[in-house]
Amino acid sequence: MGYVRDANTGRPLYPVVVVNESTQEAVTTNDSGLYVITARTGDVMAFSFIGYQTVERRKPTSIIIASIDINMEPQQISLPEFKFKIDKRTKYQIDSEERRSIYKIPLERTSPSAILNPVSTIAEKFSKQAQFRKQFKENFYNGEIEKFVDTRYTPALVAKMTGFTGDTIGHFMYSYPMPYQFARTATDLELKMWIRINYREYLKSPQYLNPKEYYFRDTVVVDTLQHN
Repeated sequence: MGYVRDANTGRPLYPVVVVNESTQEAVTTNDSGLYVITARTGDVMAFSFIGYQTVERRKPTSIIIASIDINMEPQQISLPEFKFKIDKRTKYQIDSEERRSIYKIPLERTSPSAILNPVSTIAEKFSKQAQFRKQFKENFYNGEIEKFVDTRYTPALVAKMTGFTGDTIGHFMYSYPMPYQFARTATDLELKMWIRINYREYLKSPQYLNPKEYYFRDTVVVDTLQHN
């Protein structure tokens, strides 16, 4: 346990994400900056907060209940001199740019101006080709969102954070889809904490506590609906 404060002003920081990197247990500070987390001797705790430098502290030896207060330094943002370097784009970015290049023409095509040609605009609106292009664009951009989320919310990470294996991983990820905006903005620690919080909820769910009864119940309901 302990308090987390701004190193310059001394004000409490909330909500700081605190993760025991040995057990993957995660908590947040309250509005007083207080955190309480279980840790054994030698465990490393990581403290993460938006706009501040991440801090890591190891629990000291020979102390049963350790009080570890943390002062976090604001993150310094500077614009370094630009230098051309080897391409550091992720595989997702490379693949995304390649897909946009392949489908550049249908993605960039716009409808004719209603002012310049109202007849063409009406025809465009109701034509099957126009409807197909609209649906194609929606499917393309939705697919890009799903592919990006898949680069951060992976079965390997879920397995690491939960201990799940096999079909349970897929069912957990299906039950708790990750929002796109969160996937884009969350830090690695926040990502892990999100999984852990949903993991605790999943352990309380009927399909986890009694999977045979849960799935049998769903099968009976579906079968009844089909025969009525």
